[in-house]
Amino acid sequence: MGKTTTARILAKALNCAKGDGPTPDPCGHCPSCKEIKAGGSLDVQEIDGATNNGVEQVRELRESARYNPARDRFKIWIIDEVHMLSTGAFNALLKTLEEPPPRVKFIFATTEYHKIPDTILSRCQQYDFRMIPARELLAHLRKVAEGEKIRVSDEALGKVARAADGSVRDALSLFDQVLAFSGNEVRDEEVTALLGLIDRELLLKASSAAVAGDSLAVLELVEGLADYGADYRNFTRELLLHFRELLLLKLAPEESGLLSSILPEERARMKPLAEAFSEEDLLRVFDVLTRAETDLRLAPDPRVTLELALLKLVQMRRLMPFVELVDRVERLAGGAASPPRPTPSDTRPTAPSPAPSVPPPPAPAGPPEGASAILAAMIELSASRPSLGQPLRSAAPRLEGDTLVLEVAPDYVAFASMHLDEYRELAKRAAGRALKVRVGAGAVPSEPEAPPSPDQVKRERLRKEAEREPAVQEALDLFEGKVVDVREAKPAKESA
Repeated sequence: MGKTTTARILAKALNCAKGDGPTPDPCGHCPSCKEIKAGGSLDVQEIDGATNNGVEQVRELRESARYNPARDRFKIWIIDEVHMLSTGAFNALLKTLEEPPPRVKFIFATTEYHKIPDTILSRCQQYDFRMIPARELLAHLRKVAEGEKIRVSDEALGKVARAADGSVRDALSLFDQVLAFSGNEVRDEEVTALLGLIDRELLLKASSAAVAGDSLAVLELVEGLADYGADYRNFTRELLLHFRELLLLKLAPEESGLLSSILPEERARMKPLAEAFSEEDLLRVFDVLTRAETDLRLAPDPRVTLELALLKLVQMRRLMPFVELVDRVERLAGGAASPPRPTPSDTRPTAPSPAPSVPPPPAPAGPPEGASAILAAMIELSASRPSLGQPLRSAAPRLEGDTLVLEVAPDYVAFASMHLDEYRELAKRAAGRALKVRVGAGAVPSEPEAPPSPDQVKRERLRKEAEREPAVQEALDLFEGKVVDVREAKPAKESA
């Protein structure tokens, strides 16, 4: 909403001649209203603070304020961009504001009121204007287009409304620039090119590639930006605002004013993307893009910097959420098996029986025959879960009808019994048919007869004992690690 336009309307309300005093509804037809609208009123003076910012100009204003209005009710000064006045000019104006003549009014307009001295602000009434929502600007531009018989899509008008950043005057100026080039029929791509905007489709492609974990798509996107001639920093800033809109769509209800800047048709396209991201994902995205926008200022090769930032967004989607990680660690502490984590690329149909914690790779062609062959296939299939494969390597298998009996080392019995469902699924995939699995204790493996040294034997024993712990097995699988070294805990010293 225009500050100077509002100041003129207020001046009309104060000086309108249709009543005996100020009126909230100026007529617009009396001599005073017409002269204020035309800018020729003797009693309403408009001053540009950027050019008339010296002490001498303010002294002339103070001298004029001593005289009564020529005809109207009040003598009014409208000072635009008042924050541009010098410190001396403000000091010269202060006395008049403290004790203003009874028929004198001052109206100040500024976009940076924080630059105005507190001594001036304390003697004024302050009214803050808000930015016009994009949907209202779009409706106003549509009304103008229909009045001028201009054929233009809502998408093109939406681009103009967003570029105006809440200003009706800027929206009309930008629309006028587009019409000067396009005439009475405006195409969407012309608006994007003329205003130097980043195409919304590029932003949607970037966020969609991050959701899908498609590294190739983001590289192709940057290639398209190079062909398009877009500025990489500008694209990064627009992408940051795009992800902010996704966060607002995720958190704010439909009727919230936070969503007023997002057009309804864009909300429908962005809503699925917002639901695909977690709040933690979006916060990490903000951090990556903010750093990238800063790095692009000094980057020797901006394209590579942008590509690395977008690839980070893709890789972050593959990270385990912190809440899920904490949940799995808590399950380990309680001695329970942690559930499998679904992956975005897993498109297999859900089976009615319990699924294994981590789906094994496809079984080799041709089902093996015999207990030993089935066990060998199970070991191969469990390559993605070292904790599952460890008990199988020392197991003695045998078939009893439709039951596969696995005799494992006594230290592995508890862990293997805890994961019978996974071993049952491995056996089914290895044999090509459903098999029951039973776990029992087998013979204890013999120790090396001639250890190299007592210290190495002790370390190896401690490592094997640690690996046989169910909680350690789950931790190795959770973090995809291995036991490197085990040290015996020293007893705590007793306090004297």
